[in-house]
Amino acid sequence: MGLNTVASNLISKTFDNTLVSGLTLSQTATWVKRPAGTYTPLTGAMASQTESNVTVNAIEMEYNSSEILESGGQVRNMDRRILVKPVSGVDVEDANGDSITIGSRTYTVLSVDRTMLGTTELVWDCQCR
Repeated sequence: MGLNTVASNLISKTFDNTLVSGLTLSQTATWVKRPAGTYTPLTGAMASQTESNVTVNAIEMEYNSSEILESGGQVRNMDRRILVKPVSGVDVEDANGDSITIGSRTYTVLSVDRTMLGTTELVWDCQCR
């Protein structure tokens, strides 16, 4: 079994809450994809956007004070780091403005860092506000 397979299995078990018995880290969440609308010069308006909802597994975390200070103002005290298990159907290359809803809390996605091991996508590390 290769390193990519071992890492992928550990991450899958973490997001499935089966890595450690009795430990629940991950929650079911909804990623709302908001594609950019297109500008219509004839009317001067933006064409309507079609949102799509995708169910994801997510781990919500706070940023620690050193991460906030080192960010130079990019990360605020109330921002959340939300780790998401990658799924098909969500294009994270253009995720700015998308939202993630966990329970009754909805966060706006500011940025996404894709954690890769070779060509295997392991985790999406999302900064949300």
